[in-house]
Amino acid sequence: MLRWVQNFRWRSLRSGLKSKLAKSPSEGDRRIEDNHSPNTLSGSCPCHVRLAKEADSPAIVQFVQAILLHHEPLVRSLHVCRSSASESGLADYIRVLLPDSFTLLAVNPVQPERIVGVAIGRRSCHWDGKRLIERADRTRCDQLRKLLYIWSIVEAEPNLHQHFCTRCLFEIAFLATAIDAQRRGIGLHLTQRSVALARDLGFHFVRMNCTCEYSSRVATKAGLECHWTVPYHHLVDSTEQPVALPDPPHTHIKVHAMALFPDAVH
Repeated sequence: MLRWVQNFRWRSLRSGLKSKLAKSPSEGDRRIEDNHSPNTLSGSCPCHVRLAKEADSPAIVQFVQAILLHHEPLVRSLHVCRSSASESGLADYIRVLLPDSFTLLAVNPVQPERIVGVAIGRRSCHWDGKRLIERADRTRCDQLRKLLYIWSIVEAEPNLHQHFCTRCLFEIAFLATAIDAQRRGIGLHLTQRSVALARDLGFHFVRMNCTCEYSSRVATKAGLECHWTVPYHHLVDSTEQPVALPDPPHTHIKVHAMALFPDAVH
């Protein structure tokens, strides 16, 4: 199905989305951003958003990996960044996602070559949790293996496919903002545009797995409801010890989701 969507709609979507993103925000977008106005510039997102191209892949991998390794609370608590083997493994995982993803880039309008935010969207299927377990079993690095196991739980346990009675959802798999560009509404802007992209692609539901309290707040502002949550201290190993304990306020994993066409849901 994914290949069919890409082949049938990708060219028209790319041109159409660029024109949409170039316009000023809708009334609903303004309402959300106005509520966040202390952290924005001139009441709007100080960036230009575009669909990623194949040539952007190396820069995207490097950008997302750097943010995850050094600033994502779960990854930091697992000390994944301490192993070069983990770094390459994480980069490989991101690299595998990109060819079949729908990725949005936020770039500096003055320096268009500079990425200030990334939202990697993908098709989420009910077997993704199992595939993450299989990937974890093949991973030699213990820290990265634990991370993949946690991600597999987050993918499978909420049972969103069964809840929404659907074979696939649009998932905002990775949302990352440059450290020196945070608190300006870029993450919210990318999330809103990802939701619009999912709707344009014909998806009926969108999900966002939040292992960080800040991303959970962004998801809520974008209109996604929390459908599942678990405290980090409930994720324990064979010795009943917590696998990861990120620093507060990152005490829970939360999975947010929403119906894109609520009137069509029975």
